[in-house]
Amino acid sequence: MTLQIVVAAMAMVMALLLAACNGAPPTPVASSLPYADDFSDPGSGWQTLSDVSADVKYDNGALRFTIKQENLTQWSNPGKAFQDGVLEVDAAPNDGPTDNGFGVLFRYKDRKNFYHFEISSDGYWRAGLMRDGKWENWEDWAGHPNIKTGDAVNHIKVVMQGDTFTFFVNDQQVSQRQDKSFDSGDIGLFALTLIDAPGTDVSFDNVSVTAANDTLTP
Repeated sequence: MTLQIVVAAMAMVMALLLAACNGAPPTPVASSLPYADDFSDPGSGWQTLSDVSADVKYDNGALRFTIKQENLTQWSNPGKAFQDGVLEVDAAPNDGPTDNGFGVLFRYKDRKNFYHFEISSDGYWRAGLMRDGKWENWEDWAGHPNIKTGDAVNHIKVVMQGDTFTFFVNDQQVSQRQDKSFDSGDIGLFALTLIDAPGTDVSFDNVSVTAANDTLTP
């Protein structure tokens, strides 16, 4: 991960506030567990978009994000509502720079309030939240040996239990954090570009939310 992301983070907040697909997300509805979507049905409810800045579409049994402009984050939500649970998804780059970012949103209240967890194609990860429109990183970009680089598929997982969140990549824990900002909300998938690095192109598949175990791995 280059130092460009440090600069990009300052400008990214404004881009984030403009980037939700097709305007406001669907109104979240209380959702039972388990929830799963393999994106084989284009009518399953995830937001889509096609404009000069980005494309988000159902594509060959996946939800594909192509970010055309630099320094932009684009996300999509299904209009669900979850509290505790295990959020999982497979993600694989199709093309574009390895200096990118893609991952999950959870306990999404609105475009200014949610948690995020993402990785990059060059082996980095970070996590944090957007609170009242201010982007906050608990852990800024840090490398991890279990993140597969290049165009490999990575399995991203977040265990949400009360105010404790445990983050995994390819079934290896990378971090754990406690925070009481948001107790429930929608989920989401997203991709981002950095300054001078447009073209992030990533597909997500097999998203699910299942019941969390009673005990979290410390």
